[in-house]
Amino acid sequence: MKKIILIALSLAALTACSNHNEESDSSKEHKRKPIAPVCSAPAMPQNIWKLEPILKDKGLITEEMSKEQKEKVIRDYITKRNSAYIEKCEKGNKS
Repeated sequence: MKKIILIALSLAALTACSNHNEESDSSKEHKRKPIAPVCSAPAMPQNIWKLEPILKDKGLITEEMSKEQKEKVIRDYITKRNSAYIEKCEKGNKS
């Protein structure tokens, strides 16, 4: 009778240990999976004309340009910057 109880307790202990190891293995696998970044374009600037001095310094905008031409350059600049941001984000780079 004592042997049966001893065997039953031993089996219960082994089963409990094996279940615990399986759980820890699955949690390790879960931790190893990289989390994909959620990429979206940054919000549009409230006032695009604040970029005009920056683009003048870079030589992309000149005084001779009309307001429509300047606006097109500014909007193109914003589009390129947003595209570059999304590409870096999808690659996992942060900067």
